[in-house]
Amino acid sequence: MKKLLATAASVLLVNLSALAQGTIQLQNIGPGLNAPVRDPSGALVGAGAPYTIELLAGTTAVSVAPFATPVTTTTWLAGGYFGVSDFGGSDAARVLPGFAPGSFPFLQLRAWNNTGGITSFDAAVAVGQAYPPSPGFQLQLGGGLSGLGHTGDPPWPAPPLFGMPTGWTFLAIPEPSTVVLGVLGAAALLLRRRSTGSFNP
Repeated sequence: MKKLLATAASVLLVNLSALAQGTIQLQNIGPGLNAPVRDPSGALVGAGAPYTIELLAGTTAVSVAPFATPVTTTTWLAGGYFGVSDFGGSDAARVLPGFAPGSFPFLQLRAWNNTGGITSFDAAVAVGQAYPPSPGFQLQLGGGLSGLGHTGDPPWPAPPLFGMPTGWTFLAIPEPSTVVLGVLGAAALLLRRRSTGSFNP
């Protein structure tokens, strides 16, 4: 009977751990982490800046993708730090569906200027308010934490973005219409050069 109960308990624990979702603090500062971000002018992003950060994750460096329900933060503290309040506290831990507690997913960040109520990266691209993604990285050990946390009982603390590389600066992505105009202009110059060149002796 004891063997049966032990087996049932272990099966239950395995099933519960399989259902558990990993959690992360979507912030770029913490014990052992210091990766401030700069705005398009090269200055450290200031407190309350109008930028949204979105997290992408994957099991490999080339499989990172945004979540169906975006994992984002818009909270900025002075000095280029996001995901922290004016009083130094963290935003709530974010659940990463499909990633188990204790795992070390590959991560990437992308950002946009949310002025005018822009709520998605694609919408920001369409109006020229998006920025190229950050360099990709894998979550690392740090601050005494090992892998993603979880909200179970007892909860495991969610780590900040350990492993995030320093030096990310927002650079504007041109609007699609601007890109098209640029390509058409370049094509016109090439055609003009060919047509004028054909009359040279």
